Amino acid sequence: MRLAALLTATALILGACAQTPEEVITGPYFGEGFSDGCRTAEARRAAYDNRSFRNDALFEAQPSYAAGWRAGFAQCQPPTVGGVEPSIAGQVPPAGRP
Repeated sequence: MRLAALLTATALILGACAQTPEEVITGPYFGEGFSDGCRTAEARRAAYDNRSFRNDALFEAQPSYAAGWRAGFAQCQPPTVGGVEPSIAGQVPPAGRP
């Protein structure tokens, strides 16, 4: 019985510390993460540069930085050609063919 009470108390304490999605987006490191993620996507698009502009310590420790980096990287990706994703080899299928 005591173990169940201890586990319940621990779960409640940890749940209170969890950040909501809104807190992650408005967190102090979201903008910095977004900037770094976008910079990475633009470098890869412009110069085929595989470097990642990411603060790994912040990415692991701060959910707002990680969310910002992912959002920036996704938003700054180059648009697809004709709405079709390239294949693994980089080829786009002809129009009208999947």
